[in-house]
Amino acid sequence: MDSSSSSSLIPGLTDDAAELCLSRTPRSNFRIISLVCKRWRTFLRSEHFASVRELTGTVEEFMCVLMESECGRDVYWEVFDGSGNKLGQIPPVPGPLKRGFGVAVLGGGKIVFIGGYTEVEGSSSINSTIVSASADVYEFDPASNSWRKLAGMNIPRYNFAFAVVGGLLYVIRGYSTDAYSLSNSEVYNPETNQWSLMDCPNRPVWRGFAFSFKSKLFAVGNGSRFIDIYDPKTETWEELDSEQSISVYSYTVVRNKVYFMDRNMPGRLGVFDPEENYWSSVGVPPRAGGFWFRLGEWNNKVLLFSRVCGHETLMYDLDKENGSKWRVCDQIKPSASHLTSVLINF
Repeated sequence: MDSSSSSSLIPGLTDDAAELCLSRTPRSNFRIISLVCKRWRTFLRSEHFASVRELTGTVEEFMCVLMESECGRDVYWEVFDGSGNKLGQIPPVPGPLKRGFGVAVLGGGKIVFIGGYTEVEGSSSINSTIVSASADVYEFDPASNSWRKLAGMNIPRYNFAFAVVGGLLYVIRGYSTDAYSLSNSEVYNPETNQWSLMDCPNRPVWRGFAFSFKSKLFAVGNGSRFIDIYDPKTETWEELDSEQSISVYSYTVVRNKVYFMDRNMPGRLGVFDPEENYWSSVGVPPRAGGFWFRLGEWNNKVLLFSRVCGHETLMYDLDKENGSKWRVCDQIKPSASHLTSVLINF
C-alpha cells in the first residue's frame, strides 16, 4: 500500500469524501469508532469535524444535565443523546461553585452559565451581608469541549429570571451583593459580546422565570399577579394581568406552553398557555420516600427529576391519552440530584 493511501482517513476515498462519511456517524458510536486509529480519534474531536457535521445537516439533540452530589460539594454535567444513552461528562464551569445562577443556550448549541453567588467563608445564609454576587459569564462550546469567559454583566446578580429571545440573552431583576434587590435588566448580544442595561417594570418579586413567545420576552415574577412582556422591536414593556400569584421554583417550556412546579400547589404540575393567557394544572403521581424536584425537557416531553428515590425520572407525554401521559423514563437516569438541564444541537 502506498503512503498516500495509508495516511487516508478511509483508504480508497479522498479525505473530503471520508469526512462526509464519518460526519454522519451518531455520537453514541464515537467511543467505538475512535478506537479505529489515532487519525479518526483526532478528527472526531476537532472543530473541523463539527463544521462538517453542520454542513451536512447531521446535527443531533443532546440533553446536558447539571447535577449535584448528595453532600452538595460536587457539581458536574452529564450528557444524554436522543435515545437516552449517557455519553459522558463535559468539563466543569470555571471558577468557584455558585448558587442562584442562570443557564441558557445561544445559537442552538452553546451553553451559557450566567452570574450566581458565592458565600464568604463562615456565611450560612444568602440573606447575610457576606454573599458575593458574580457578573461572570461563561460559554461552553461542544465543538472544542471547553469553556471560555464572555463579557461580564454590568451588574453582578443572582436569582434572576432569564430567557433567549431573537438570539439575544436577557436577564431580568434579581439580587446583587448584600442581597440588594435589582429593578433593572440586561441584554447580551453574542455578535458583539456586549451587555447593555435596560429598564424594566419595578416589582418586588423573588426571581420567578422568563421565556420567549412570538418573539417577545415574558417575565413572570414570584409573588406578583402581573406578567411583564417586552417587545424588542418597539423596545417597550406591557403588562398582562394573570389574575393569580405564583411561587415557582422550577419550570420548562414545551410546545409553547410553560410547565412549572409551584410551592403553592404540592402534587400538581402547573401549566400556562401564553396564547390564551390560561392557567391550569395536572396531577403528578406521588413517589414513596421521595419527591419531585426539578423539571426538564427531552424529545418534546416534560421530565420530572426526583431528588431522592434513586434519582428517578418521570416523563409527561403530551401525545398520550390522559390516563397514560405519565410514566417512568427508564432512558434518562442521572447519577445525582438534578439542578438544571438544557438541550443543545450539535
